Amino acid sequence: MSDSSNRDPIICASNSAQLRGCHEISFPSSSPDCPDLPLIVAYTLPSGAIKSTRGFLTGDGLMKARCYINEEGVWSWEAKNVEGRCLETGTFHASPSALPGKLTISKKDPRQFQYDSGKWYLNFCDNAFRLFANEENRWKPYIDQAAQAGFNRIRSWLAPSPDSLFQPDRKRLNLKVWDEIDERLNYALQRHPEIQFEIILYGPEFEELKRLEEGEPSAHSALRYAIERFAPLPNVHWSIAHDLTEAGSASEDALVMVGEILAGNDPWYSLITSCGKRFDPPILTSQKWFSFQSIFSLGQITGEKSLEARATESKPVALAQDRGEQEYPPRFPRYYFRRLFWGTILSGALPSYSGLISSEPFDRNRRGIEGYYDACNSGRLRFGAHDILQIKKFFNDTKISLENWIPNDAITGSNPLLAKSILSSDQTECIAYIANPESFAGHNPDGYNGIHSDESTDSSETFTTATLELPFSSGVIKWYNPTTGLWKGEAEITKNSTTLLTPAPGDWVVWAKRS
Repeated sequence: MSDSSNRDPIICASNSAQLRGCHEISFPSSSPDCPDLPLIVAYTLPSGAIKSTRGFLTGDGLMKARCYINEEGVWSWEAKNVEGRCLETGTFHASPSALPGKLTISKKDPRQFQYDSGKWYLNFCDNAFRLFANEENRWKPYIDQAAQAGFNRIRSWLAPSPDSLFQPDRKRLNLKVWDEIDERLNYALQRHPEIQFEIILYGPEFEELKRLEEGEPSAHSALRYAIERFAPLPNVHWSIAHDLTEAGSASEDALVMVGEILAGNDPWYSLITSCGKRFDPPILTSQKWFSFQSIFSLGQITGEKSLEARATESKPVALAQDRGEQEYPPRFPRYYFRRLFWGTILSGALPSYSGLISSEPFDRNRRGIEGYYDACNSGRLRFGAHDILQIKKFFNDTKISLENWIPNDAITGSNPLLAKSILSSDQTECIAYIANPESFAGHNPDGYNGIHSDESTDSSETFTTATLELPFSSGVIKWYNPTTGLWKGEAEITKNSTTLLTPAPGDWVVWAKRS
């Protein structure tokens, strides 16, 4: 867990701010209940570019405006009211910082992410749908323990019940609820700026999406408010919806409308995605503002759906949700999720995890928001995400980023139930995950009926062999234990086709590198 006590504020209101942080200005509001956004601010960036944003009201009677600081140097701003009268002008200086900044598409590989700082982003996502719900009071340990466990992306509904965002008459926003969401995002930003939040705007109820499509002013006001308040934060990007199974008459036109509003009103280029029904192909991918593909599956240890989506668009593919430790639970969660993480990563996609059933209120049992380690220690979870840190250590030890790497299961025999593999673009390095399951017959990741090997099997207690068909004939292979994070021996390669015996029972990772 990081300590924020010696850090400069990431959201700053002074004349000095941090690059890849956020600057905020505020004014007293004479109409705290006004449903409109009474402040317009034009920012002139050090490069000379001009970006305009609207203000937002807060529960303490202030109207504020924010900007994401994406350029170093002197920024100037001019604030006007809706009639065009100048309220105030000012400047601030953006200084270099170590902040990672917003999530963006890799400049080296359009199928990968990077932080705005340029650092490659090795994604580990958790689903915490009710994280912003006022009644979920374990949100601080959840955020801190998510960072401890290695998560760096969290998917959460903007509101479990959209009506809570409004006063009962729906003519005014319920600013206390919005302030609470802001507090949680700011808490995470200050303590764990590497964690990115995917705010799901519509879900689990889709009445609000229908209201937006029908032109209800309050629905449009809430969407604009969310953009102006949260888009400038360095740790926020957008998902329009998640799991459209219950969307009813909410049409694709409504989703496109939301995407166009986001793209047209978010000057900080926050990423935009959306997730459809389980097992369906990614949606909205042809829209120019659509940033990355999200898929919703069950039992995707082979990475099959990730590879299918990857073949259709040169955009990142994110596995938004699969099995959970408590929802459609696997029998051996730690092995299942370790296998899912490696299988997804080596398929060139972004893995995700689900622990408790976070779509329902906390019940001291299987549901709600709770810190990952607290839930493990109480027996509610069974250590399903424990090997994220070992995966991170592998990539730290090898200094590998997967930008421009190409999934290639033919290297390990084209049976992804047993082994997954990926090859560097210059064909000098290969990573292979040898799953070594105790059973793999009858695997069916696209259904609910019956018991499938992905949910029922553990890693084998026997040694296994793996044959690598490599594009180079001389080099070295090194064995990595994916549960301990320890390296276990190495051997020379003297031919393209090399059969290897695992150093011990269980699953293993092989790193092969040409001499």
